[in-house]
Amino acid sequence: FRDLKVIGQYQDIYIVCESKQDLILLDQHAAHERILYEKLKQSRKGSTASQGLLIPETIDLNYREAKVLEKFLPELATLGFEIEPFGGDTFAIKSVPAVLGEREIKTLVVEMVEKWIENGSGDVAEKAIDDSIKLMACHGSVRANQRLTDMEIKVMLEQLDACENPSNCPHGRPTWIKLDRAFFEKA
Repeated sequence: FRDLKVIGQYQDIYIVCESKQDLILLDQHAAHERILYEKLKQSRKGSTASQGLLIPETIDLNYREAKVLEKFLPELATLGFEIEPFGGDTFAIKSVPAVLGEREIKTLVVEMVEKWIENGSGDVAEKAIDDSIKLMACHGSVRANQRLTDMEIKVMLEQLDACENPSNCPHGRPTWIKLDRAFFEKA
């Protein structure tokens, strides 16, 4: 991807590039989601960069959600979260994975817990954590209608080259499509 010539962004959703023969459209959200997903998966093997919150955020859950979250606190710590019980069914979020930056953390934690309950992942830790990593990657990635600088696009293309599976986001959506010259000539 790093050898592609970047033409620009289309509606701040797609990165438009050209190779020697073809036009390449990259879905900036799906591509960045793939990059973050693979970084987060890899970081579980080492240490995950974490960002402490100046003021811890509290989150209130129902009894069932609280029990599921409590069960996965050690696993979440490997992803860069520091979440502690705060009395009853309330938890204090003290730090988050650095890749999430300024994203809405409470919503992410609630979505992870709901996903674990919905999928019955409460008993299957690895699947539950993989689901969480997918959600974290989605929440942490660039959004549609987000203007990227030339440098951000260049870095994203280089990072996509380093991915094991650069062609799809973790949910299976394609990160890019190729339109060859014949596509335009027959139109």
